[in-house]
Amino acid sequence: MVHTTVVGSYPRIGDTPEEQILRRGIARLDKGEIDEAALKSLEREVVQAVLREQNEAGIEVVTDGQISWYDSQSHLAGKLASVEINGLARYFDTNTYYRQPVVRGPVSWKAPILLDEWTFAQSHSKSPVKAVLTGPVTLASLALDKHYHSKKALALDLAAAVAEEVDALVRAGATQVQIDEPILTRHPEDLALVAETLERIRARKGKSDLILFTYFGDVARILPDLIDAPADLVGLDLVQGAGTWSALAKHGSEKPLILGLIDARNTKEEESAGVAKKVQELGGSIDLKASYLSPSNGLEFLPRDRARRKLRILRTVADEVGVAG
Repeated sequence: MVHTTVVGSYPRIGDTPEEQILRRGIARLDKGEIDEAALKSLEREVVQAVLREQNEAGIEVVTDGQISWYDSQSHLAGKLASVEINGLARYFDTNTYYRQPVVRGPVSWKAPILLDEWTFAQSHSKSPVKAVLTGPVTLASLALDKHYHSKKALALDLAAAVAEEVDALVRAGATQVQIDEPILTRHPEDLALVAETLERIRARKGKSDLILFTYFGDVARILPDLIDAPADLVGLDLVQGAGTWSALAKHGSEKPLILGLIDARNTKEEESAGVAKKVQELGGSIDLKASYLSPSNGLEFLPRDRARRKLRILRTVADEVGVAG
């Protein structure tokens, strides 16, 4: 049977009173009624619920839903040396915003950033928890660089910092580490730089699987070189990047892939049999037994109840593909 996983983020808030504890907690923090420690406790309640929903849906490799992340940029970059966090900027073409990192000097890793979050999540999950980090080139591209004045120089120092974080996670037991580089769907010419940064990260991955994930668009034009990047698996958005389907059929892949085929930005539900058929058509081009099915990107763009339904659809598609394990 083909494997299943998720990409990273998950909706923090739902429609039921139980699913709104974090919203109420943030409001109480703003009023001074609770402190940061109390809010963290509420976040961890939500993390446990999110893990439970993924486990109950039958997802084989899960994430903590990035519940404590304000956004994909500042959560990681803001804890590195010489980085400050500025005002809001729009995140790609989504209706969400990120707090822009401002680089004031040489960037370096100071201490573990995600380790405590990952360790907590893994202790409350029946399935392996994948560690997810924003990639150095995406971080460099979306930051305001006041020091290096060179995306490559900044990205390479960020890669060294990310590599230190990966080392800490792997030493704690993480068996899968995902590096997100959505910038490649906007700037495919950055692939060589992404590969160079991944080489630095790969040196610290130990026995864990290193994953490169792209989303928010098409990578058909660079697909063969993308698959050759120094990662153990490559993840693809096959919804916004629908053109990548034909490139996959043409070029194939000897490397296991993560096929992002459930739309994470649209509440419309997929017809599982049709999606499964498209996956089965790739059977001669890629190793489905070693590959994974996933949403196209993080599920945070969906209502909580619809995210749960999308996970069940994903599991059904995997079952219908029917690849022997």
